[in-house]
Amino acid sequence: MRINFEISELQAFIAVAEKSSFKAAAESLFISQPALSRRIEKLEASLQIRLLERTTRRVSLTDEGRQFLGHAEAVIEELEMAMQGMAERTVLRRESLTIACVPSVANYLLPTVLKEFASTHPGVRVKVIDESARDVLDCVVAGQADFGVNFIGTQEADIDFKAIYTEHYVLMARNDHRLAGEKTVVWADLAGEKLVSVSQSSGNRMLIDNALAKVARRPSIQYEINHVTGAISMVAAGLGVAVLPGLALGDNVYPNLVSIPLTDPDITRTLGLITRKGGRLQPAAQALSELLEQAVRAL
Repeated sequence: MRINFEISELQAFIAVAEKSSFKAAAESLFISQPALSRRIEKLEASLQIRLLERTTRRVSLTDEGRQFLGHAEAVIEELEMAMQGMAERTVLRRESLTIACVPSVANYLLPTVLKEFASTHPGVRVKVIDESARDVLDCVVAGQADFGVNFIGTQEADIDFKAIYTEHYVLMARNDHRLAGEKTVVWADLAGEKLVSVSQSSGNRMLIDNALAKVARRPSIQYEINHVTGAISMVAAGLGVAVLPGLALGDNVYPNLVSIPLTDPDITRTLGLITRKGGRLQPAAQALSELLEQAVRAL
Protein backbone atom coordinates (compact mmCIF):
# COMPACT_ATOMS: atom_id res chain seq x y z
CA MET A 1 0.00 0.00 0.00
CA ARG A 2 1.31 3.41 -0.94
CA ILE A 3 1.60 5.93 1.89
CA ASN A 4 -0.36 9.01 0.83
CA PHE A 5 -1.32 10.67 4.11
CA GLU A 6 0.32 13.58 5.93
CA ILE A 7 1.98 13.88 9.32
CA SER A 8 -0.65 16.43 10.36
CA GLU A 9 -3.34 13.78 9.84
CA LEU A 10 -1.51 11.36 12.15
CA GLN A 11 -1.18 14.11 14.75
CA ALA A 12 -4.89 14.87 14.49
CA PHE A 13 -5.82 11.20 14.98
CA ILE A 14 -3.50 10.82 18.00
CA ALA A 15 -4.93 14.00 19.56
CA VAL A 16 -8.53 12.76 19.20
CA ALA A 17 -7.55 9.36 20.61
CA GLU A 18 -5.93 11.00 23.64
CA LYS A 19 -8.69 13.55 24.30
CA SER A 20 -11.68 11.42 23.29
CA SER A 21 -13.11 14.70 22.04
CA PHE A 22 -12.95 16.53 18.73
CA LYS A 23 -13.32 19.87 20.49
CA ALA A 24 -10.47 19.26 22.97
CA ALA A 25 -8.25 17.79 20.25
CA ALA A 26 -8.83 20.77 17.95
CA GLU A 27 -7.98 23.17 20.76
CA SER A 28 -4.75 21.29 21.57
CA LEU A 29 -3.67 21.54 17.92
CA PHE A 30 -4.83 25.16 17.57
CA ILE A 31 -7.10 24.37 14.61
CA SER A 32 -10.85 24.47 14.07
CA GLN A 33 -13.07 21.41 14.58
CA PRO A 34 -14.02 21.28 10.86
CA ALA A 35 -10.29 21.29 9.93
CA LEU A 36 -9.67 18.50 12.42
CA SER A 37 -12.57 16.48 11.02
CA ARG A 38 -11.22 16.85 7.47
CA ARG A 39 -7.83 15.52 8.56
CA ILE A 40 -9.41 12.47 10.19
CA GLU A 41 -11.59 11.83 7.14
CA LYS A 42 -8.61 12.06 4.78
CA LEU A 43 -6.61 9.65 6.95
CA GLU A 44 -9.45 7.12 7.07
CA ALA A 45 -9.92 7.41 3.32
CA SER A 46 -6.21 6.81 2.73
CA LEU A 47 -6.21 3.75 4.99
CA GLN A 48 -9.64 2.60 3.82
CA ILE A 49 -10.63 1.78 7.39
CA ARG A 50 -12.72 3.46 10.06
CA LEU A 51 -10.56 4.60 12.97
CA LEU A 52 -13.13 6.34 15.19
CA GLU A 53 -16.68 5.75 16.38
CA ARG A 54 -18.50 9.05 16.75
CA THR A 55 -21.64 9.61 18.81
CA THR A 56 -23.26 12.81 20.00
CA ARG A 57 -21.66 12.37 23.42
CA ARG A 58 -18.28 10.75 22.89
CA VAL A 59 -15.59 9.56 20.49
CA SER A 60 -14.01 6.12 20.78
CA LEU A 61 -11.52 4.04 18.82
CA THR A 62 -12.57 1.18 16.64
CA ASP A 63 -10.62 -2.08 16.90
CA GLU A 64 -8.64 -1.02 13.82
CA GLY A 65 -8.16 2.42 15.37
CA ARG A 66 -6.66 0.96 18.55
CA GLN A 67 -4.30 -1.14 16.48
CA PHE A 68 -3.28 1.77 14.25
CA LEU A 69 -2.79 4.16 17.20
CA GLY A 70 0.37 2.37 18.36
CA HIS A 71 1.89 2.58 14.89
CA ALA A 72 0.97 6.24 14.51
CA GLU A 73 2.53 7.14 17.89
CA ALA A 74 5.69 5.22 16.98
CA VAL A 75 6.00 7.09 13.66
CA ILE A 76 5.63 10.49 15.32
CA GLU A 77 8.09 9.56 18.07
CA GLU A 78 10.70 8.41 15.52
CA LEU A 79 10.31 11.61 13.52
CA GLU A 80 10.68 13.76 16.63
CA MET A 81 13.83 11.85 17.63
CA ALA A 82 15.25 12.24 14.12
CA MET A 83 14.55 15.98 14.13
CA GLN A 84 16.14 16.37 17.56
CA GLY A 85 19.21 14.45 16.40
CA MET A 86 19.59 16.64 13.32
CA ALA A 87 19.24 19.76 15.44
CA GLU A 88 21.90 18.53 17.86
CA ARG A 89 24.29 17.73 15.01
CA THR A 90 23.69 21.18 13.51
CA VAL A 91 24.52 22.82 16.83
CA LEU A 92 27.63 20.65 17.17
CA ARG A 93 28.82 21.62 13.69
CA ARG A 94 28.14 25.26 14.45
CA GLU A 95 29.96 25.16 17.79
CA SER A 96 33.04 23.16 16.83
CA LEU A 97 35.71 23.24 14.14
CA THR A 98 38.92 21.45 13.29
CA ILE A 99 42.08 23.02 11.91
CA ALA A 100 45.08 21.05 10.65
CA CYS A 101 48.43 22.82 10.49
CA VAL A 102 52.14 22.18 10.42
CA PRO A 103 53.76 22.19 13.89
CA SER A 104 55.65 25.47 13.46
CA VAL A 105 52.35 27.29 12.97
CA ALA A 106 50.55 25.29 15.66
CA ASN A 107 53.21 25.91 18.27
CA TYR A 108 54.33 29.48 17.66
CA LEU A 109 51.50 31.33 15.92
CA LEU A 110 48.20 29.57 16.53
CA PRO A 111 47.96 30.07 20.33
CA THR A 112 47.90 33.86 19.99
CA VAL A 113 45.34 33.66 17.18
CA LEU A 114 43.13 31.28 19.17
CA LYS A 115 43.18 33.64 22.14
CA GLU A 116 41.81 36.42 19.94
CA PHE A 117 39.32 34.03 18.34
CA ALA A 118 38.03 32.94 21.77
CA SER A 119 37.19 36.54 22.65
CA THR A 120 34.71 36.75 19.75
CA HIS A 121 33.62 33.08 19.60
CA PRO A 122 33.69 31.92 23.25
CA GLY A 123 31.34 28.99 22.64
CA VAL A 124 33.23 27.38 19.77
CA ARG A 125 35.25 24.25 20.51
CA VAL A 126 38.45 24.04 18.45
CA LYS A 127 40.39 20.87 17.63
CA VAL A 128 43.94 21.31 16.33
CA ILE A 129 45.66 18.61 14.29
CA ASP A 130 49.35 19.51 14.32
CA GLU A 131 51.11 17.02 12.11
CA SER A 132 53.48 16.78 9.16
CA ALA A 133 52.67 18.59 5.92
CA ARG A 134 51.53 15.35 4.28
CA ASP A 135 49.22 14.49 7.19
CA VAL A 136 47.76 18.01 7.21
CA LEU A 137 46.99 17.72 3.51
CA ASP A 138 45.40 14.29 3.94
CA CYS A 139 43.20 15.54 6.81
CA VAL A 140 41.79 18.37 4.70
CA VAL A 141 41.25 16.16 1.64
CA ALA A 142 39.46 13.56 3.78
CA GLY A 143 37.24 16.19 5.41
CA GLN A 144 38.68 15.56 8.88
CA ALA A 145 39.62 19.24 9.14
CA ASP A 146 37.64 22.31 8.08
CA PHE A 147 40.81 23.88 6.69
CA GLY A 148 44.57 23.66 7.04
CA VAL A 149 47.73 25.75 7.07
CA ASN A 150 50.38 24.04 4.98
CA PHE A 151 53.22 24.52 2.54
CA ILE A 152 52.19 21.70 0.19
CA GLY A 153 48.97 21.25 -1.72
CA THR A 154 49.35 23.54 -4.72
CA GLN A 155 49.46 20.55 -7.07
CA GLU A 156 46.51 18.71 -5.52
CA ALA A 157 43.41 18.56 -7.73
CA ASP A 158 41.08 18.38 -4.71
CA ILE A 159 42.61 21.34 -2.86
CA ASP A 160 42.31 25.12 -3.06
CA PHE A 161 45.61 26.69 -1.92
CA LYS A 162 45.67 30.37 -0.93
CA ALA A 163 49.24 31.59 -0.41
CA ILE A 164 49.59 33.83 2.65
CA TYR A 165 53.29 33.91 3.61
CA THR A 166 56.74 33.17 2.19
CA GLU A 167 58.93 31.84 4.96
CA HIS A 168 62.75 31.71 4.93
CA TYR A 169 64.72 28.92 6.55
CA VAL A 170 67.25 29.93 9.20
CA LEU A 171 70.11 28.41 11.12
CA MET A 172 69.16 27.61 14.71
CA ALA A 173 72.09 27.58 17.12
CA ARG A 174 72.96 28.18 20.75
CA ASN A 175 74.04 31.70 21.63
CA ASP A 176 77.48 30.38 22.57
CA HIS A 177 78.02 28.78 19.15
CA ARG A 178 80.88 30.09 16.99
CA LEU A 179 78.38 31.40 14.40
CA ALA A 180 75.94 32.96 16.88
CA GLY A 181 77.13 36.51 16.31
CA GLU A 182 76.98 36.39 12.50
CA LYS A 183 74.38 38.48 10.66
CA THR A 184 74.03 35.84 7.95
CA VAL A 185 75.46 32.37 7.39
CA VAL A 186 76.10 30.54 4.12
CA TRP A 187 75.76 26.79 3.87
CA ALA A 188 79.50 26.37 3.36
CA ASP A 189 80.02 27.80 6.86
CA LEU A 190 78.29 24.71 8.27
CA ALA A 191 80.90 22.25 6.99
CA GLY A 192 81.88 19.95 9.82
CA GLU A 193 78.94 20.92 12.00
CA LYS A 194 76.69 18.30 13.57
CA LEU A 195 73.25 18.88 12.11
CA VAL A 196 70.00 18.14 13.93
CA SER A 197 67.43 17.34 11.24
CA VAL A 198 63.77 16.50 10.98
CA SER A 199 63.01 13.04 9.61
CA GLN A 200 62.97 12.10 5.93
CA SER A 201 59.17 11.84 6.06
CA SER A 202 58.96 15.59 6.69
CA GLY A 203 58.31 18.10 3.92
CA ASN A 204 60.94 20.31 5.55
CA ARG A 205 63.54 17.60 5.08
CA MET A 206 62.88 17.43 1.35
CA LEU A 207 63.64 21.14 0.98
CA ILE A 208 66.79 20.85 3.10
CA ASP A 209 68.07 17.81 1.18
CA ASN A 210 67.57 19.65 -2.10
CA ALA A 211 69.67 22.54 -0.77
CA LEU A 212 72.40 20.24 0.54
CA ALA A 213 72.68 18.60 -2.86
CA LYS A 214 73.93 21.92 -4.26
CA VAL A 215 76.57 22.47 -1.55
CA ALA A 216 80.09 21.09 -2.00
CA ARG A 217 81.05 21.35 1.68
CA ARG A 218 78.13 20.37 3.82
CA PRO A 219 77.30 19.50 7.44
CA SER A 220 76.59 15.91 8.43
CA ILE A 221 73.26 14.90 9.89
CA GLN A 222 74.03 13.61 13.36
CA TYR A 223 70.54 13.54 14.89
CA GLU A 224 67.16 12.96 13.27
CA ILE A 225 63.78 13.55 14.87
CA ASN A 226 60.19 13.71 13.63
CA HIS A 227 59.11 17.17 14.74
CA VAL A 228 60.57 20.67 14.65
CA THR A 229 59.97 21.19 18.37
CA GLY A 230 62.17 18.19 19.15
CA ALA A 231 64.93 19.51 16.91
CA ILE A 232 64.87 22.85 18.75
CA SER A 233 65.17 21.11 22.11
CA MET A 234 68.21 19.17 20.86
CA VAL A 235 69.88 22.37 19.67
CA ALA A 236 69.14 24.00 23.03
CA ALA A 237 70.85 21.03 24.71
CA GLY A 238 74.00 21.67 22.67
CA LEU A 239 73.80 18.60 20.45
CA GLY A 240 74.26 20.55 17.23
CA VAL A 241 72.67 23.15 14.95
CA ALA A 242 69.51 22.90 12.91
CA VAL A 243 68.11 24.40 9.71
CA LEU A 244 64.46 25.19 10.35
CA PRO A 245 61.66 27.42 9.03
CA GLY A 246 61.79 30.92 10.45
CA LEU A 247 58.48 30.62 12.30
CA ALA A 248 59.73 27.63 14.24
CA LEU A 249 61.37 29.63 17.01
CA GLY A 250 58.55 32.18 17.27
CA ASP A 251 58.50 33.92 20.63
CA ASN A 252 61.67 32.21 21.74
CA VAL A 253 61.09 30.24 24.94
CA TYR A 254 64.74 29.17 24.74
CA PRO A 255 66.80 32.22 25.79
CA ASN A 256 70.02 30.42 24.84
CA LEU A 257 69.04 30.05 21.17
CA VAL A 258 69.46 32.39 18.20
CA SER A 259 68.21 32.19 14.63
CA ILE A 260 70.49 33.41 11.84
CA PRO A 261 69.48 34.04 8.21
CA LEU A 262 70.88 31.27 5.99
CA THR A 263 71.83 31.93 2.36
CA ASP A 264 73.64 30.54 -0.64
CA PRO A 265 71.33 28.85 -1.32
CA ASP A 266 68.37 30.58 0.30
CA ILE A 267 65.56 28.13 1.16
CA THR A 268 61.97 29.32 1.31
CA ARG A 269 58.55 27.75 1.59
CA THR A 270 55.15 29.28 0.92
CA LEU A 271 52.53 28.80 3.59
CA GLY A 272 48.93 28.74 2.47
CA LEU A 273 45.41 28.21 3.69
CA ILE A 274 44.14 24.95 2.21
CA THR A 275 40.51 23.90 1.81
CA ARG A 276 38.70 21.25 -0.17
CA LYS A 277 38.07 22.33 -3.74
CA GLY A 278 34.82 24.24 -4.06
CA GLY A 279 34.03 23.94 -0.35
CA ARG A 280 32.63 26.73 1.79
CA LEU A 281 33.76 27.23 5.38
CA GLN A 282 31.21 27.50 8.15
CA PRO A 283 31.16 30.99 9.74
CA ALA A 284 33.35 30.11 12.74
CA ALA A 285 35.98 28.39 10.59
CA GLN A 286 35.94 31.31 8.17
CA ALA A 287 36.50 33.74 11.04
CA LEU A 288 39.44 31.72 12.37
CA SER A 289 41.04 31.41 8.93
CA GLU A 290 40.82 35.18 8.46
CA LEU A 291 42.46 35.81 11.84
CA LEU A 292 45.25 33.41 10.96
CA GLU A 293 45.80 35.10 7.62
CA GLN A 294 45.96 38.51 9.28
CA ALA A 295 48.45 37.26 11.88
CA VAL A 296 50.73 35.67 9.28
CA ARG A 297 50.68 38.70 7.00
CA ALA A 298 51.63 40.90 9.95
CA LEU A 299 54.88 38.97 10.56
